[in-house]
This record gives sequence, C-alpha cells and structure tokens, in this order.
Amino acid sequence: MKIYVCTEGRSGTLESLSFELIAGARNLASEGDEVVAFFAGDAPGGAAAAFGAADRLVAATTPGIELVPAETYARLLTDVIAQQGDEQADRLVLVPYSAGGLDVAAALAARTGWPLVAQVVGIERQGDGLEVVAQMYGGKVLALCRTPLPAILMVNPGVYPEAAATHCECGTVEMVDGSGALAAGRIRPIAIDLPDYGEVDLTIAERIVCVGRGIGDAASIDLARDLARLLGAEVAGSRPVVDNGWLPKARQVGQSGQKVKPKLYLALGVSGAPEHLEGMAQSELIIAVNTDPKAPIFGVAHYGATCDLFDLVASLTERLGAAAVR
Repeated sequence: MKIYVCTEGRSGTLESLSFELIAGARNLASEGDEVVAFFAGDAPGGAAAAFGAADRLVAATTPGIELVPAETYARLLTDVIAQQGDEQADRLVLVPYSAGGLDVAAALAARTGWPLVAQVVGIERQGDGLEVVAQMYGGKVLALCRTPLPAILMVNPGVYPEAAATHCECGTVEMVDGSGALAAGRIRPIAIDLPDYGEVDLTIAERIVCVGRGIGDAASIDLARDLARLLGAEVAGSRPVVDNGWLPKARQVGQSGQKVKPKLYLALGVSGAPEHLEGMAQSELIIAVNTDPKAPIFGVAHYGATCDLFDLVASLTERLGAAAVR
C-alpha cells in the first residue's frame, strides 16, 4: 500500500498535524508499504528538512504563494497520483482535520471518486480494506466504518504523536512545478492577515487555564482568572467564548486561534470540538472538567472530572490560596 500524507505549512513553519499524520501513516504501514509526504508551497526547503520520517517527499513549488488554495492543492495531488499510476491501486490519502484540510479532502474525493471518511480517530487494516472509527455529532457518537481502498481519511488532531522532524535524503525528494495548477485555479491568495497576539503569547505559556461555553458567562471567567493567578497560568478560551465576546481573540485556542503545547492545560467546561483539539492536543498534561462524560475532550485528557466546574474551581482555589500563605 502507498500512503499519501497531506502536509501543511507556510513561512518556513510546518504544522504539527503534518507530523502527526506521518506518524499515523508509519503506524499503519506494513513491510513493503511506502509513506509519501506531499507538500505544496513557495519554499519546500522546510519540508525537505523535516519530513524525513516519510519514505519520500513530493514537493510542489508555487513561486510567490505561501498559502496554496485548497482547490489547487487537491488538483496538484490528484495529478501526482495520476502520474504515478495510482488511480485504481491500493492507495490511501491522509488529510489533516484543519481549515484547509476540510476543503482539500472534499475536492480530492470529488476529483478521484474515492470514498471519504471525516473526523477519523482510529484506523486499522481489515483484509483488503480499512476499519475506521470516526466521530459524529461533535464527538458524542463514534461510528465504525468499513471502507475499501483506495480511500481518503480526514484525521483529527491528537490521534497520533508527532513524528520526529528529520532531514529527507536527496534521493527521496521529488520536485513538481505547481505554477500551472495555481494559474488554472479560480482562487488566488491576495494576502495573509494574521491577528495581533501582542497582548499575550499563549504559545510560550507553560500553564494554561482554558474556559469553554460551560463557564456560563463573562463574569464567571473571574473565577478562572483567580485560579490561573495562583497557578501562574494564562487564561484562554475556546471559540464560543471568544465569539460571545467574553475573551479577546488573542486568547483563543484552536484551529482559528493559537496552537499551544503547555506543560499544564486545564480545560474548564470545554467540550473538545476537533477545531479546539487541533490547538492543544499535544499539551504535556491535560486535565478536563466537564459534566458530560461523553465530551470529546476526555478523548485526549490525561485526567478528567465530571463534577460541576464551579465547585471544583472554588475548592481548588481555596486550597491553593491556603497553601500560598503558609
């Protein structure tokens, strides 16, 4: 089997999900299988310096374009698969569950006609096909899917640990000119507008207390702030919290916020949608508090509690405060 891994990155920075998918492909591959990392962007040098955990790297260069549109990315990968005679063979494509991956996977499935399974949290080989576990209804239901090969799987963040970043050997790197596909596309990037994270840089925080919709309202976040102060932690929020205006955008964790890897991540009332998990699943220690025992956050948490978060925060704050005055 040949396993293609869709990787992402720009400005010399490669997304952690790319390394997770390479690790997943390696875990799935048997003797004689090949793991192929696919990258599209302006400067593929960063990919060549990091994706050595794959057997081979196919890098499509798009001069002057750091962020390749999903339709162009899918077209380039489809062309690569076709040129290598893999259309009807025993092939698998792993796509990250990300903002770009959502569009890439759909476009790729439309172009190839291959089956697509989204929000995947488990993959096993089963005869000539695959047995896949996928999330439904925000992770509250797990569906067991059996799919033939070739197939496309969109894998959730945090399912696999990151593969080590190692340099690719020269003989394993294949360069492809992506300018033609880019010119033929209907979408062309104009500029990349990044939010200002001057207020707080969560990416370097060693401890984070993150509040979700379960916190109730903006006033209740003061309880999390008191706890964070005693822990020496930063306060962050999930997207619903930021969308409601309870915390500024600079403090959002997730796919459309900051991606963090603190030593401690305390999630209070966070359900754990895939978009949020993408931003924090690789934290060193994750403690989740949610009254719903089926909340997806418990799938990545090292420790969890299904008690009322206000009772726990009040008790923990009291104990930490008492210890601080001794």
